[in-house]
Amino acid sequence: MKTCAQFVQVLLLFCCSFGAFAQQGMPPAPVNVVEARNSNIFPTSWIAGVVVSQNDAKLATEVNGRLIYVAEVGDMVKKGQKLAQIDDQLLRLAVAELEATVESAQYNLRFLSAEVKRKESLVQQSLSAQNDLEQTRNSRDMAKAQLTQDKARLATAKARLGYTTLLAPFDGVVTARLSNLGEVVASGTEVVRLVETANLEVTAQVPITASEFMKKGAELVIKSPLGEARATVKAIVPVADERSHLMEVRLALVGTNWPVGLNVRVAVPNGPSASQLVVPRDAVVLRRGGNAVFRINDENQAERVVVSLGAAAGELIAVLGDLKPGDKIVIRGAERLQPGQTVAIKDNNDALVSLQRH
Repeated sequence: MKTCAQFVQVLLLFCCSFGAFAQQGMPPAPVNVVEARNSNIFPTSWIAGVVVSQNDAKLATEVNGRLIYVAEVGDMVKKGQKLAQIDDQLLRLAVAELEATVESAQYNLRFLSAEVKRKESLVQQSLSAQNDLEQTRNSRDMAKAQLTQDKARLATAKARLGYTTLLAPFDGVVTARLSNLGEVVASGTEVVRLVETANLEVTAQVPITASEFMKKGAELVIKSPLGEARATVKAIVPVADERSHLMEVRLALVGTNWPVGLNVRVAVPNGPSASQLVVPRDAVVLRRGGNAVFRINDENQAERVVVSLGAAAGELIAVLGDLKPGDKIVIRGAERLQPGQTVAIKDNNDALVSLQRH
């Protein structure tokens, strides 16, 4: 038994010596690091939201008639481009008739105006009665009013003629045909649905208590099946539904090509912000022995530091442990690091910028 115990001790000593020798002979492990720093961070909750368009319209006709053209579903259109066309033959005939009426009224007014001048001259020469002049003046004034009325009717007919062409009020995509080619539609009948895809927003229903910790212009993290993005709070509607006690928040979504209707999750603050020591989430090594980060000392050696996790905001998370601002924390390459292992720090500009912008 004594010989066996001595053998085990020798074996353990050999293994430790071999491990130390192997570690000394290993090349430095390449890692990326950032400096731990204090940052104002607030606790967040992930709230469901959806991508919506600033402009999503069901466009309707303004005149009666038969549809002779309707844009196809999926058509990308520009502002002012034709979306639908109503047969305008009858309206064109009405415009032509009223143009003739206006022209006739103009001829009549010119004749009566000339008659007024002629009879004024005769009255001055005592060759015509004053009463006859007054009747002619009255007829001229009535012709002038009639011309004004006919011009207004002509303008109305031209406007109605213009309404036979349904134009896009903004750039967008046709997502649905609400009326079909050949159908006779009445004024107010919805024809197409047009959705703007350039200016997107995220709408989310958040607890009314979050209004205390949110402000317009704040930047929030958004996650979706298509990736992660940041959006600016555009509007807060501090009126909650009586049953759900949720209020609507709108965020401006810029720099993504996410489709309208995509379900997302929004990191909404649910408590006051406080200055805390933060590191990127990628720095935290999750193991059975507890959460830890690797700090690089002045001799470029890795030190394992056990930490407790606090509030998170985006890719940053607050940590509590034997750390201080300025410590070099490994964010890439920590998975296989061992305490005391020598490292080679790689260029890390992107990671530094990511941390510093907070």
